[in-house]
Amino acid sequence: MGKKRSIEWNKILEILLIFLIIPTFIFYLIGLRQPSFLKNAYYSLVWLFIFQAGLSYLYSLSAFQRGKFKELPTAEHIPVPKTTFIVSAYLPNELEVIVDTLLNILERIQRPDAGIELILAYNTPHMEGIEPHLRELAYKWPELMLANAYGSRSKSENLNYALEIASGEMIVLLDADHLVAVDCLKRAWRWLDEGYNVVQGRCKIRNGKKSPVSALIEVEFEAIYGISHYAKSKLFDSTLFGGTNGYWRSAVIKKIKFDPGRLTEDIDATLRAILQGNHIVHDRSIISTELAPETMTGLWFQRKRWAQGWFQVSLKYQAAILKSRFLNIFQKFMWTTLLMWRVVYDILSHLLFPVVFAFWLARGKIEMPMNSFIWFALFFVMLSGPFETMVAYKNASLPRAPLWQYFYYAFLTFWYTLFKNTIQVVAIRDELLGKREWIVSRRGK
Repeated sequence: MGKKRSIEWNKILEILLIFLIIPTFIFYLIGLRQPSFLKNAYYSLVWLFIFQAGLSYLYSLSAFQRGKFKELPTAEHIPVPKTTFIVSAYLPNELEVIVDTLLNILERIQRPDAGIELILAYNTPHMEGIEPHLRELAYKWPELMLANAYGSRSKSENLNYALEIASGEMIVLLDADHLVAVDCLKRAWRWLDEGYNVVQGRCKIRNGKKSPVSALIEVEFEAIYGISHYAKSKLFDSTLFGGTNGYWRSAVIKKIKFDPGRLTEDIDATLRAILQGNHIVHDRSIISTELAPETMTGLWFQRKRWAQGWFQVSLKYQAAILKSRFLNIFQKFMWTTLLMWRVVYDILSHLLFPVVFAFWLARGKIEMPMNSFIWFALFFVMLSGPFETMVAYKNASLPRAPLWQYFYYAFLTFWYTLFKNTIQVVAIRDELLGKREWIVSRRGK
């Protein structure tokens, strides 16, 4: 854990060679023999970008208005049952935040009459100095259970260990830096009472002022949780569990559990749950705050793990999604856009520049292949990010980030998207080469 890491520039150079330089010359040679190839490839890639931008507009428009909870006839009006909070932690990395997270639950959460229990599921390479303080907390608060998952090497193993001893009918899964809203249980149980099996709440960044990187991520999270997840839930009645601020029926999560072999154990659990007929809903009124990476290096390794994990589950579950008898055609479409479509898009989107460069080589001069359709596509695609940012501002969780952060995000959307697409391809490269590592970000207050 003491090894200093930086962005993997050698891998970025590999990607530039494989997806920019080599394709440029291949497309140029093909274009010499088949003059129509470059034109057809160019327009095909433009349509690819139009489709992806169209999804962004669809989700932004559907999430434009704030949604209100509407009770379904299936509601049984059962009181909130005994609830188990499971907080997973790797203590050397979360020493500065774990006590605040535990006290927020113990002191502030509105408790059901049946009570709560709080399990701190952690692993540590050695006995940390904080453990005596944790024992003092456990002595003061009998609801707190310290579950040292001896031998655990992952978050999945911590969670599976805690699930064995959890006794609540509703189980809340939280990361070590999450401060969840006081009324979270009441809001989440409304959905489970109606028959849903999982509720995903909204995650909000609370350290957005710490650095330019965290400022960017704060607005990005408003778009992810305030638009993308919410819109999918609203349009398709299906969404994903994002690993934290999630509320599960105990019987469901104890059956599903978590796969330690997956880099995104949350998405893997989501897909296994859905394929078994369980229903997940997103409620953006259930707010939990967390800490974002404050450096580009921290962001790089966090997003590379996410991207590699998504690639793993895309390969494993895409066929099962298409065959599932529990999903309708629209839900299958939604999940396909999240699984194999994102893989195809991440790869093919890198080929636009090689096609244009090959066109220049063939013409012997730099000339932009523009017409009225291409101008339309350019504006349609480039404005999708700012439009999403505007909707994110309108529906942002309160208190909102300052307005300048939204302009900052909108201005950088194009370049930030290129950066994330590069991470996606590097992640695919690592997975194909069998290079898997979980780099945990150190979290401080």
